[in-house]
Amino acid sequence: MDKLSSKVELTYQFTSDGNSIPNELKNSPSVALRIEGILTIKINNTLYFQEDIALLEFYLYLLRWEQLINKGNYSQEFKFYSLEFDEGEPIISLIPFGSSARLKTIWEVNKVYNVFELDYIVNELIKLKERLGNDIEKHFSVRLQTFIGKVPLKNL
Repeated sequence: MDKLSSKVELTYQFTSDGNSIPNELKNSPSVALRIEGILTIKINNTLYFQEDIALLEFYLYLLRWEQLINKGNYSQEFKFYSLEFDEGEPIISLIPFGSSARLKTIWEVNKVYNVFELDYIVNELIKLKERLGNDIEKHFSVRLQTFIGKVPLKNL
């Protein structure tokens, strides 16, 4: 498939209740694993990835990656690992090459060849991070700033 026609759809749905986090734990890094939801990735309208993951943890990986690319490392790979799963390799990754990139997951639902324009896929992931961050704060009545730097993330 032509890389110019590759399209990604990134959606999520919370599976943990917004009221499930007691007030005394709203500032605890352990909350990162309690904010869960189904992340769905469709590529060219084909289901590529769908799994119930720790969405706050995923958000923190996206945030760290965005900070790296904002420092001038635009071709920085994105890698998402989870404390819940010790798979050894990233659950989801973005692999840039030149002005293009591929999404990869170790839990693919369907094999989907994908090559995206780098600018396009970076912008889509950043938009996902922004939506996800806003929705986590609203749904769970937490401040994301509380968790930045406190939740252990695997080094890139």
